[in-house]
Amino acid sequence: MNNEEFDINQELEQMRQDYAALKERFDKQQILNDRLMEKAFKADLGWFSFDRISTILAVVLAPPAFIVICIVKHIDWWWAAAMLIPPLVYAWVWLRMHAKLSQGSLYTEDILSATTKIRQFKRQYRRLCLVGIALSVLIIAVGFLMICHYGATPEHLKKSALILGLLFAVLTTLGVFWYRRMMRACNDILERLKMKDDANA
Repeated sequence: MNNEEFDINQELEQMRQDYAALKERFDKQQILNDRLMEKAFKADLGWFSFDRISTILAVVLAPPAFIVICIVKHIDWWWAAAMLIPPLVYAWVWLRMHAKLSQGSLYTEDILSATTKIRQFKRQYRRLCLVGIALSVLIIAVGFLMICHYGATPEHLKKSALILGLLFAVLTTLGVFWYRRMMRACNDILERLKMKDDANA
């Protein structure tokens, strides 16, 4: 083997080594990117879990507290039912919506199914939020009628109307904030699924 052939073989061997090192670095970077994407994906899903858990806590804690108030204030049970049953039915529908999402396997299942589930959840969440606003107005109206029924003075009625109005304003503000945060989480997940699909293409 002459010197020229030896130099060519050396260059080819060096190129093979450089390619192997580059491929190894690329594979490691790809693994790191996948892990970071999965971590970010799970962080977004954390908002879904918090939304579900907070609803469960409200269902568990609110009815007993309201029943105690009804007993202490000697409020008729049909008023309590009118105030409690609609929110409980609403919360049940809310939790059913979360149950259809199958968050545990969302990242590992195929892109199309995961994207479809998130988009369906997004549409249902938007509709339920609108229903929630209407339900809040209804409950506040029933609460005001209950106060009127138990013979409140005009001064008491004004104070009650102010308190109920402030309560509605606070709940609406918190609801809008939370709605926007959940919509952003949905959009982030859809974007990450698109990035994952592009990476697999």
